[in-house]
Parts: sequence; structure tokens; C-alpha cells
Amino acid sequence: MKENSPKHHMARIWAEQVKDLAYDMEDCLEEQITALTTHQSSSWSQYLTNYRTLRRFAARLSDLRSRIDEASERNMRYHLIAADQPMIDPTNFMMALDNLLSRSVKSSTKKVTTDDLKKKVVPWDEAHKATVSNDETKTPDVVAIVGMCGSGKTTFVREIYEDEKTTGNFESRIWITVSQDVNVAEVFMDMIVQLSDGSSSQAEYTGEEDKLAHHIRDKLEQKQFLVVFDDLWTKHDWLSIKRALPQVCKSGSRIFVTTEIVHVAKVCTESTDHVFWVPLLSKRGSFKLLKDLIRESEDSKMSPEDKEDFEELDLDNLKIPEPPFNTIAQILRKCSGLKLAIQTMAKLLASESPHKWGKLCFLYLSIFPEKYDINVATLIDRWLAEGLVRDTTGNPRDTAGRYLSELFDRSLVRVSKLRRNRSCKTCRIHPMMRDILVKISQEEKVSITISPRKSSNLPVKRVPHVAFDGQSGRKLARCVELSGVRSLTVFNEPSESIGALICASQLRALRVLDLSNANFQITRRDVGRVGELCHLRYLNLYRSQICELPSSIGKLTFLQLLNVRKTGITKLPSEVTQLSSLQSLRASRRTQDSCHNRRNRCCRDSGVDAPKGIENLQDIEQLDIVDIKDSSSSKIEALGKLARLKHLGLTGITMENGKMVSTVLEKISSSLTYLYLGACRNDGTLACLLISEKKTKGEKKEKGSLEFPCLQSIKLDGHIGKTPYWISNSLTLAVIKIYRTNLQQSDIMSLERLPCLVTLALLDNSYISDTLVFYAKAFRTLKTLEIFRLPKLKRVIFTEEAVLELRSLAIRCCTLRVEGKKNLKKLWDGHLDNGVEVV
Repeated sequence: MKENSPKHHMARIWAEQVKDLAYDMEDCLEEQITALTTHQSSSWSQYLTNYRTLRRFAARLSDLRSRIDEASERNMRYHLIAADQPMIDPTNFMMALDNLLSRSVKSSTKKVTTDDLKKKVVPWDEAHKATVSNDETKTPDVVAIVGMCGSGKTTFVREIYEDEKTTGNFESRIWITVSQDVNVAEVFMDMIVQLSDGSSSQAEYTGEEDKLAHHIRDKLEQKQFLVVFDDLWTKHDWLSIKRALPQVCKSGSRIFVTTEIVHVAKVCTESTDHVFWVPLLSKRGSFKLLKDLIRESEDSKMSPEDKEDFEELDLDNLKIPEPPFNTIAQILRKCSGLKLAIQTMAKLLASESPHKWGKLCFLYLSIFPEKYDINVATLIDRWLAEGLVRDTTGNPRDTAGRYLSELFDRSLVRVSKLRRNRSCKTCRIHPMMRDILVKISQEEKVSITISPRKSSNLPVKRVPHVAFDGQSGRKLARCVELSGVRSLTVFNEPSESIGALICASQLRALRVLDLSNANFQITRRDVGRVGELCHLRYLNLYRSQICELPSSIGKLTFLQLLNVRKTGITKLPSEVTQLSSLQSLRASRRTQDSCHNRRNRCCRDSGVDAPKGIENLQDIEQLDIVDIKDSSSSKIEALGKLARLKHLGLTGITMENGKMVSTVLEKISSSLTYLYLGACRNDGTLACLLISEKKTKGEKKEKGSLEFPCLQSIKLDGHIGKTPYWISNSLTLAVIKIYRTNLQQSDIMSLERLPCLVTLALLDNSYISDTLVFYAKAFRTLKTLEIFRLPKLKRVIFTEEAVLELRSLAIRCCTLRVEGKKNLKKLWDGHLDNGVEVV
């Protein structure tokens, strides 16, 4: 419904009531399911308990039915939403917001061009210079540039700041980026360093803010200066910084402030004549900028035919959309005249074929803080646990991956870190896009963040997703309605303890508890009552200090993911086997070995003991790392009954249990995509695993041989004798990472023809020859090569036309000579220690 519709406000209230009703219906049904599944006794007392439970359930159903009828009647009475009413995509959100802000400052600000700004900078022309005496003094003028994030206000000022014709006669120039979390003392020290022309560092200047401010004023009073404060957020920040600015200085001095907030701009200038609004680009200007950036890109993936058609595009063509450029009009509407958005989209479009241009956004990402690296696997796990991915025809995880791909395609999120196989490990939201997401999420009651900056004006309302990002001085119950909270994510320590949060009786509807990002200690006591969160689907305690899980965890019948990796846990409780819905169980003990190079410590995970009865987890797809060193035969054999396993990590493999492990792997090999095998540290070896060899035509397959038709990533830790046939002849392996395998040149050569291999990591005595050669036309798909802690290796040779696609080479904790690096023509990322000589 359009916002200017007379029924818009009424419809929004009605929609919020319907959403609350939907949440209450879900809670009612799941609480009843939980009550009936946890009480299966056939005693008379249990029959009575179930009868009372059913009566309460019936009463709640009756109440819900009445609310449904009321909502339906209210809709029909006021004709709010028709069943066949078309949905209107809110693509004009940014433009509407720009118009709103423009109206709010229409009477007191002027739209600005670069030339307008330059005319405000002295000295500008010879005639004006002649009127200004070098000895003349006056109060420095402050010019404020206001605009939305991404509108180009910083670019405007930067052009002036770096223009020698405009600013060449200033005796000093200072550029300070302020941002939201400003540290005034650091700002002052940075100003002092820039005043000294970089001849000193911040470390040389210490003291109280007032003393630093006095020092800066004394310096500036004697000069004609240009100072820029970019991205100012509050009046308080300006008043704090203003102490360092002189009241009187040489005539012609200028101070520029850029901000997104109009009233801050007015406070800075104390005159509306010096406040300028940076407008958004017009539709024609947006199209011209987008077209120019795509055309000038060096990474364009357009065919010659597409380039010819693209050159002929104009605004009139876009009115009748035709492939492959039929999404450009929609992209321009999404960018809404924001220069930064257009520049970002242009980079994306230039790097993809025009036939892939197009797709859309997700409010869930508003949970994560600004400039935070979001783990892609964690994000997908959370989406699945919260039921945000609905796919009845295929694999929900694959569907979630497609959702994320759409966000990347739209450039709404960007890759911040890659995995070894060059896939995305973490991603970030652009600050501009996050601001939009947060605003819409709060309006739509999707998520809220409780932090020191935002706690003062938090409303008490029902929102499903809550994040803690520091101590706010307010308890959760005072900020939101606890019964409506579906996910709780902790980034920085909140005002109340984790234990107190979990004990909250009204928090029983919680589906997701994510403490993996918490940068403070979380112990067993904090999660002692986690079993009371009967609806929990997702529990992430990654990197916490807990050493033991509470036995009450067995009550979490809906739990799908349990992550206790890199904790102090050595053994999982037997109650874990009661988690019939569990799909992912990640557990490991954090250990650390150090090599001779302090900058490159080798951190490995040790396995944990799995309880008896692991075969009960029939839905499990991820299981690692299980330590089987002291496990009985029955516990090891039980792993072979987990038919849906895709991700498996085993450690503690010995000569005694190796054959049994081979039997287990043979049973589940058809579904595995990731496999980690670790030998026992003292007497273990991987050479005991059965290895299938190449068979001649007509020869029978060896009994017990291993084949992994879907395996994409493998990690081996321990002596293996020689490269197994099932590795060297895999058609799917993309990542191979090996430790302590004691391989030689012939073993590495057996991997040369793997068609999908993109990452090879040789670590910790995995290679024991003194020379490693990469021959011509070998490893044709390899993009990442890592060589760490190989003390016997002295030479690495790259022949001509070897590893033609290599992009990243890292050699650490080695003393060796690299020969033929000039043959690595596509290498763009190299990390080499001082002990590496390159010729």
C-alpha cells in the first residue's frame, strides 16, 4: 500500500496485529507439542496432567480463534487489504527519504554543486586574493555539507581538499574522519601530527584534552588553514572538537564539516547561509554515471555484441525492457540517485555477464553490527534454524545459499574473507545499506539492538530478534516484550548476566541463542538452565570457556544445531543422544602448538569423546570432531549408521582401530562432502586405512576399498605412506589440506591432474623432500597454495606454464629458495617470510 494512501496508517496497525497473532499461534502449537512429547507416562496422574494441559490448550485455541475473527472483520469493515491486491515493491524508499530530508531543510539550505563549494574556499581568484591582507584576522568560516550516506558529500569536499589550484596557498591542511565512536583525544593528536607535516607521530603527544586543544589553537592562530571534519554525528562531538579551533585566525581560513544530520550542520555553522545540501542524482545523471563506470571498467565480462547494444542504450530504451539489459531500470530505481550505490552496482555489473544482472535484499542482516564480518556458514545455519528457508522440493541449505548469492549479486553484501577453496567465508554489509536495514527492521518490528548508543530511546515492543552490543544500563525486559523474542545474539557484554537472561521465564519462546561472538567469559553456570528453553533450535557457544554441558540439554527436543567448538569440553554428555532433531554437532577442544615464528602459531582442534548411542541422531549431517582413540568397537561402528552425514571429523585413529574406521567410511562415503582424519598424536597413523587401487578392466573391486563420489574438501593429519588412489583420482575434490603426512614429490605429482582442485595446503612436515617442483600444465585449476612449517624443504620451483591460475601463494615458517616466481603470471597475493629467498 502506498504511503500516501489514506488507509496506510490504519493498515500498518492492522498488519502488526496480524503478525503478533501469527507468533502467538506458533507459540501455542509448539508449547502443546512439547508438553505432550515430554510426558509419555501412562500413569493416571499423567492422564490427569495431560487432560489439564489439553483444557488450557483448548482455551487458548478459542481465544486465538476469536482474535482471528476480529482481525478478519476489522479488515472487511474498513476494506484494508484485498486478497488479490498486488504487492508494491518499496523501491523508492531512498528517494522518498531524500525528499523528506530535502523538505526539512528547504528553507535554510541550498542545493550545491562543486563549483559552489569551490567559490567558498579562499584564495580562489586573483581579484579576491588582492582584497585579503596576510595580516588581516577574522573568525574562521565553517561550511557544513549535509547529505545522505553515499550521496557524495565526502567526495565533494575531497575534490576541493586535493585541488592544488584551490588550496595551494593554505599554509596548513588537516583532514579528520570523525565517525560515530569518536575519541576526542585521538582526534587532537591526529591534528597535531598533520600540523607538523607528518614529521612526528601521535605517540609523541600525550596529555589532557584541554592541553592538546590549547596547543592546536596556538598553531592554527598563526596560519591560514583548511580543516575538514568528515562524518560528524552529534552536537556534543562538535562542541568537544571545537575547543581546538581558534576564535580568531588569518583571513581566508576555512573549516568544512560533512554530516548526515541537519541540526548538527546548523550547530556547526551558526548560520544557515553556510549549510549546503548535496542532492541525489537525477534519473538521467544516475544512468549516465552507471553507464560510464561500466563502460570504463577493465573487468567487463560483456561479449562484443552486448557491448555494441550497451553503447546504444538510453533512457528511452529502458522504458521497454529487453534482455539482457532489462534490469537496469530496476537497478537505477534501487540506487535512487545515490552515487555510492551506483558505483557499487557498476562494479558488480561490470564483473558479471549482463544475463546475470538482477536479484534482492534481506532484513535479517540488521542483527549484525556495523563493520562486522558475518560468517556465511553461521548465517545460513541461523536462517535454517529459524525457518526462514522454505523448500519442499530440494535441499534447504542449497536454497539458503541461493538466497545469499542473490544478496551478493545485488552488491547488498560483499565478501570480506575467502576460504581456501576461494568461496566466501565471511561477508559485510555496506554501512549505508545497514542503516537502511536497521531503519526498516525497527519500523517493521523485525530486530532491535540494545547498546550504549541506542538504549536511551528504545521502545518497549514485541520484536523477534534481539542483539546485545554492550552495556546499556537497561535490562532486556524493560526494552522488549520477552515472550516475543525468537533469537538472542550477544556481541558485547550486556548489562545483565547471561545466566539471568536464560533464566527469564518469559523467554521460553527463544529459537536461537548465539553467544559465539561474545568477547567475554561464558561459563557452565551461565548456561546451566539452557534446557528450560524448550523451543531452542540453535545453540552456539563457539570459543566460550565452558568445560561441560549441563545434562538438561537433553530436553531440547527441537535443537538442530549445537556448536561447542574451541571450548574446554572434553566429553559430551549422554543426554546429547536424545536430541532427535539435531542436524549439526560441532565440538572440539582448543589446543595450541607454537612454531619458531611467533607470528604464525599453529592452532589445532582436538576431538571430544562422543557418548554411547550416537546412532540415535539419524538426522545429523555434520559431526566433528570425534575422538575415537579410546572408543569401543560398538561406538565406532555406530558412526556407520548415520546415513545422512555430509561433514565428518575423526581423530585418534590408530593401528588398532584403523580397519574399523575404513569399514565405517565405506558405509557413509557416498554422502560425504567434507572429511577430516587425524591420527593419534603418539602412535597413530593413517597408513592403516584401506586404500583402493586402480583396477584393470574386468577386475573385481577390492573389498573394503574407499570411494567418495561427492567429497569436496579433505584434511589429513598423520603419516599416510603414499597418496591414496581415492584422493589422487577424485573428480570432485576442491580443497586438500595435509599435516604430518610425510609425502614426497611423486605423491604431489599424483595430485596434478585433479580437475577441481583450487586449494593445496602443505603443512607441518607433510612434505619431507628437499625440493618441490610444480611442472608445466600441472595443477591447472589451483588458485591457492600454502606451504607452512616444512623444515626439510629447501627449494620450490615453478616451471614455465605451471599453476597457471594461481592467485595466492603463502610460505611461512620455512627457510627456502623460490625459483621461477616470474612464471606465476596471475599471482596477486603473496605472503612470504624473511627466510624465503625469491629468484
